[in-house]
Order: sequence, then C-alpha cells, then structure tokens
Amino acid sequence: MISQARNTLLASGDMSSVSVESDSYVDSGERASFLANRINLNQTAPFFRIYVLYPDETINYEIEPDYIKTGGSYSENYQNGQRRSLNFTLSNEKKEFTPNINRLWTGTKLRFDVGIIAGEEAFWFEKGIFVITKASPNSTATEKTVSVSAADKFCLFDGAMGKLVDTYEIQEGLEIREVISSILMSEMGNGNIRDPQKIIYHEKFEGKKVMVSITKNAGDTFSDILLELASQLSAEIFYNSLGNLVLVPITDVTQDKNKPIIYFLDEGRGDISQLNLDFDFNSIINRVVVLGNSQNGGVYRAIAVNADERSSLCYQRIGYRTGDIISDNNITSDVLARERAEYELRQKLILKTSVSATVPLNPFLVVNNLVAIHSETQDLNNEKFLLQSISFNIDFEGQMNISLSNIQNISTSIEVKNGF
Repeated sequence: MISQARNTLLASGDMSSVSVESDSYVDSGERASFLANRINLNQTAPFFRIYVLYPDETINYEIEPDYIKTGGSYSENYQNGQRRSLNFTLSNEKKEFTPNINRLWTGTKLRFDVGIIAGEEAFWFEKGIFVITKASPNSTATEKTVSVSAADKFCLFDGAMGKLVDTYEIQEGLEIREVISSILMSEMGNGNIRDPQKIIYHEKFEGKKVMVSITKNAGDTFSDILLELASQLSAEIFYNSLGNLVLVPITDVTQDKNKPIIYFLDEGRGDISQLNLDFDFNSIINRVVVLGNSQNGGVYRAIAVNADERSSLCYQRIGYRTGDIISDNNITSDVLARERAEYELRQKLILKTSVSATVPLNPFLVVNNLVAIHSETQDLNNEKFLLQSISFNIDFEGQMNISLSNIQNISTSIEVKNGF
C-alpha cells in the first residue's frame, strides 16, 4: 500500500492535511477532487483512528479500531484559544485501557484522524493533537468500557496544567516570538516540555516586540499570557489540525469576501438538510466599542458599526445594538483599537446570526472558511456562508452538524471611528 500526503494552507490559517492510501502511485491533489465528488454522491464510508503519542508527539501505538465504540464525538469551534475537543469510548473487557500511568492517563497526548473510504482508496485527514483531560471506567453486567475526554493542546496552558504559582512578568521590548516559544518549551515538572512542535508564526509578526509589559499573579494561567500577546499582535491564536500553535493576523483571516470557497453544498442534490434559519433578534449586535490605554494616560478608542445600508442588520435599519464595552490595556494605538473593534463586531455578527444544518460527513470542512449553499426552499443561489462550528459522531452514519453565517450579514461595510 502506497501513501501520499498533501498539506494545504487554508484562508483561515489552518491546515488541511490529507493522505491517500492506494495500491499504486496517485496524484493526491487529483484524488482529493475525486473524493469530493464521491462525497457529493454519497458513495463513501467513514472510518476513524486514534493514535496514542509519546511526549514528543511521535506515534507510540494505534488504538485498534475494534476497541473504539460508536457514539463518541468530535467538535471544532471558531474562537481564539481552544478550538477542538474529542470524546470517545473504548471497550475494556480485558482492562486494556483501565486508566493508569502506563496507559491512558492525565496529560496523555492523542492524534485523531478521520478516514473516508472511496472505491479502492482510503483518504485520511488529520484533525488535531489532543490531551486527555478525563477518563472514566464504567462497568455493567454486560460490558466494561472507558470513556475518554480530550481537548486540543491549548488546554496545556489553562486550568491546573497552566496555572502560575508565582508572579510572572514579561518586560516591554522582548521579542514576542521568543516569549511564546519559551512558554511552549517550558518544562512541566515531569521532564516533558509543554509543546515540542514549532509554532506557525506569520511573517508579518517577525521582529514584533512586547509593547506593554505583562504581569500575571499566582493563580493566573499561561493561556492568559498567550491571549494577551496575541492581542498585542492583533492576531488570532489557535492550534491547527497538525498540532502546531498558529498566530495569524486578524486582518488576513477576516477578509471573508476574498476567501476561496472550499466546498459547494446543494440542497437539491442532497448535500445539505435541516437548514434552519433561526435568528435571535434580541441578541443582534451592530456596534462595538473598544478602549485601550497609552503610556501617557490617554485613551485609544474605536467604535465599529455595521453601516452598510444593504445589510438587514445595519444601524440605519434597526437602530444601534451595542455590545459590552471592551477595555484592553494591550491596545496601544488607534490602529490596534480599530482592528480589534472590526474583529469583535465580526465575531458578534457571526455568533448572533448563525444557522444550523446537517451535511454528509466531510473532512474538507474547516471552521472560518467559506462554503456556498444552493437551496430553493430558502431562496439561496450559491450564497457564501462562513463555517462557525463543526461536529460529528464517531460512528458509521456519515453525518455532520455545522453552523454557518451568511457573509452578507458579517462582511458588511463597517464604519470605524477612532477617538472621541
């Protein structure tokens, strides 16, 4: 069996990683198009595999598929910090997976892959590296199982694993990349470092320095520090499908109108069902206010409003709907205040205008990317939607639940005012 891998950088800053297993050499890009067609025709079968990893994230062993019971789940949500979570249950009749220090234990790392069988070929998509956060043995008269919960590697910097025991200070003027790398390479107390993989650090950030010193007290977490550093960079921060920490400019990953469409969904073809357009009008936000501080005691301020009269959510049509005031000491210029206000307004519009749907299990779909939807019942003619969340069960039904936002609602003409 020959395996060829293909990694594709997406407009969201994430990575689509697919490998093709075939009896002969094939062009992986060409076969990806073949797989997309087979998914559309509902001529595929899903499979899953879970690897237990060594601390350096090389593969220790694969959990045999026969042990993985149906009913687990995978989810992916568009947000800063932790994006991915994984839950599954293992058969444990011979106590092979009873939690202990030599098997599945707190902090054990896993890799989760989604497989699609199409014809004579197997396509495998990496969906992230995870850290076990909970393991629950269960025993009944008929079976013994272990239920496992895991989160992507951002959990290493949060909660008990990421809590600071002393005051932690990052001085102004330090290179942000070096600060982040030192946090990732910090030793956890058991001889292992938190994250051995290289970070994906956008070239626009090279040489950027800490603009405002950061001081955290005992009880705070490394995740607080990482999020503040991302704020100073005006960056999104998350772990990609390969387990790399990614920092990418928000100005790049929020240009929705310029993003390519990664998939077309046609209701008439059976690609999409249960498309529910349900808006919570009381929660709609069309104005965001951001405040920052300068070293001389002044205040940087920006207001972002949806001012596009073509939008059904613009303030001219429904009046101002203002979100909570955002105050962040890491905002040290009018430019940063403006970028943050635009970003936060977009996030509010995404969350408050999301719709849900069910589609065939499709590993090509990744949050913060675009799909086009054709639906005669909803009067949609290849309308562009942004993927906000993805979830599916670890079973053989081959279904996926998604939530989306029409980019007409979020990629509007945003009017930003700086200062007072």
